[in-house]
Amino acid sequence: MFPLSPLDSVELGRFVLLDSVPANGESWFLARTFECLRRKGLSGVVSFSDPVPRTKTDGTIVHRGHIGICYQATSATFLGRTEPRTIRLLPDGTLLNDRTIQKIRSGEQGWRYAAALLETFGAEPMPSGDREDWLKTWLPNLTRRLKHSGNYKYGWAIAKSARRFLPDSLPYPKHGGLLDGPPVSAIRTDLESKP
Repeated sequence: MFPLSPLDSVELGRFVLLDSVPANGESWFLARTFECLRRKGLSGVVSFSDPVPRTKTDGTIVHRGHIGICYQATSATFLGRTEPRTIRLLPDGTLLNDRTIQKIRSGEQGWRYAAALLETFGAEPMPSGDREDWLKTWLPNLTRRLKHSGNYKYGWAIAKSARRFLPDSLPYPKHGGLLDGPPVSAIRTDLESKP
């Protein structure tokens, strides 16, 4: 947790630049972003990088994992890892998050879109009023479980007055520890038993 009030800080939720952006584009963009946030009266920024690779069911890598090199280049404070968890992957290697599953389960706004996502990969259309049984049938058939060791967490005190609230940075993670073990070719996910 960033040690500032939620009203004083913000999360950088997505950070994507095209490959055609020149070298140092990431750090330049972050610096401009921090300037804008300071003018708005914010004091801190937190962001996460996901170091865990993902594959399609055929083993094709769709996400190599990121350790936050551009965050390290801007002298972010490395705050460690988020809690480990188990995630669900669709056949194309994308994440089916717990919140999406909960929308289906409880019929919350957006549940039809979430159910259609599973239908895209072969689930039969959901019968009305039978959400839980439908999930019990299709989640194990269409998703794979992957033990995720946690995202890396970085923080910046963008206002001088906030710097005293940040702890000392932990050592930055490096490429060698990206996978926490085996090479990408050896990554396996635990398939749930099929009924």
